[in-house]
Amino acid sequence: MTAGPPAGETTGPTAPLADAPHDDSLRGRVHYRSHPEITQIAGEDLGRIVSLSDGVFAFAMTLLVLSLVVPTFPAGTSVTEGGLVHKLWNDWPTFLGYAFAFIMIAIWWIVHNRTYQYIARFDSGLVWINMILLMQIAVMPFVLGVYTTYSMHRVAVDLFAGIQVTLGLTTTGLWEYAQRKGLSKPNTPPAAARYFTRRGYLSAAVFAASIGISFVSVEAAQISWAAIFFVQRMLTVEGD
Repeated sequence: MTAGPPAGETTGPTAPLADAPHDDSLRGRVHYRSHPEITQIAGEDLGRIVSLSDGVFAFAMTLLVLSLVVPTFPAGTSVTEGGLVHKLWNDWPTFLGYAFAFIMIAIWWIVHNRTYQYIARFDSGLVWINMILLMQIAVMPFVLGVYTTYSMHRVAVDLFAGIQVTLGLTTTGLWEYAQRKGLSKPNTPPAAARYFTRRGYLSAAVFAASIGISFVSVEAAQISWAAIFFVQRMLTVEGD
């Protein structure tokens, strides 16, 4: 009579499966796939998102000043009061472009700040929409540099207007995503919800219209940008 295997041991091709080292990793993969939420960025602490956003807005505002260049005179030329005033005056389009770009970033920061006052939580989608918005804000100093250097060319004017169009659509998209996903505060006033949507779309419409106008007149396209201030005032709600 042949003795059987010692107690606790098994025979056959399936015996090693119970204690195989790779089994733990297999179970880990199964657990990972059955709980996809562990890969999602989600939570209610908006502090880091807002802090990062404020930093990008502030840095972009600061970089705008690089578009301003100190007037220079040829070597050996005496600097006079009148000559300096003349050079500064000739640079007025650059100063105007700087002021307008600074104001536009300030407007988008105000919109961003007010929007997050009505957002209670975030998920991966909201984080990435916010990143897209910040990417556009960060490139504003470059866009301004192109505009101030080539302000009489349609491409430069349309580039500046185009970034405002995409910012308007992105800010509105961020708010509408938050509402659709239930990330906004439940007590958000309906008037405020409508305000965030309309403000982004109408702001984008002003600059989109200026792109069309630029094909007729570059100067008229730039003048039409002033309409953004009337739109902002028209849409003002209490607390703005």
